[in-house]
Amino acid sequence: MVDYYPILARAMSAPEAQDPQWRRGVYERARQMLVTQLLARRPATPPAAIAAEQSGLDAAIRRIEAEMSRPVRGAMPRNEPSDEAAGDITGLSSSAPDRGPLATPLRLSGISLLAVAIVAVAIGAGGTIFWVQHAHKASPAPVKNVAAAPQAPAATKAATPKLATTKDGDLAPGIDGSAADNDLSYVFRRQPTFYRTLQPVGTIIIDKLQHFLYLIEPNNVALRYGIGLGEQCTELAGLRHVASKAEWPSWQATPDMIERKLAKPGVVAGGPGNPLGARVMELDDGKSRINGTNAPATVGTNVIFGCVRLGNDDVVDLYGRVPNGTPVVVN
Repeated sequence: MVDYYPILARAMSAPEAQDPQWRRGVYERARQMLVTQLLARRPATPPAAIAAEQSGLDAAIRRIEAEMSRPVRGAMPRNEPSDEAAGDITGLSSSAPDRGPLATPLRLSGISLLAVAIVAVAIGAGGTIFWVQHAHKASPAPVKNVAAAPQAPAATKAATPKLATTKDGDLAPGIDGSAADNDLSYVFRRQPTFYRTLQPVGTIIIDKLQHFLYLIEPNNVALRYGIGLGEQCTELAGLRHVASKAEWPSWQATPDMIERKLAKPGVVAGGPGNPLGARVMELDDGKSRINGTNAPATVGTNVIFGCVRLGNDDVVDLYGRVPNGTPVVVN
């Protein structure tokens, strides 16, 4: 087992370590990378070994927090967080990636990024890749959409994705906000995670409350995607199946959208700016679907229109992994 204490102690020498919320961000990022790197190993890391490493990291965090709560002569300045703040930091479970985004934006300094990188390096060779990709930025860039999109009209290319049509941040049909994929919170980016379930491998599980979609893989692992949830599917529950699939589908405004002047009548051809995004998977109830979006910034939120949406990069990835007939369990 890796000794995580000296790694985290180095990060706590940064001036920002006076802030309990900042420390919480460092701890959570370290937990996320620990699980991600262990799950990426081949052969797969046994669940017991993952739990042991998580326990070791949590023990180091508790030791750091205990030291931060009292002044140490000749050492770096320590502040005294309140009981509530300390509990917020040390009480996080080793499954922190499933708790959703931080309450405030995470801004990690170079020294904290180094500490998290060393955590990854310490548990396997895969950490070296993490350090190369993250030495100068706080979160991993998504895998770019490898599917060829239909050529977009010049007017669409010139349009800015900052023009929202509704208070929930949705974009007007024809406006392509796909560049916002790069700004998506780390929590809602595609990543493997430890996940226990009785559902068979290949099943899709949709967690509406947490805004996650899980694709079940072998050995208690799931590939997790962030989703946005539209009002059309707020009541969706139970077992469904993928009934049909389509690439770059066309889209037609609903009567409600037309009445509220949020879209014009007519059909929008498939391509960048289409509200259904790069792919669609229709479910067997005839009214629900999993699709891409032209407004990826809405992933992780509830929106007025639509059903279950992913960023275009993610929906292309999911589309390539699931065939028609795939079971979809909605919680």
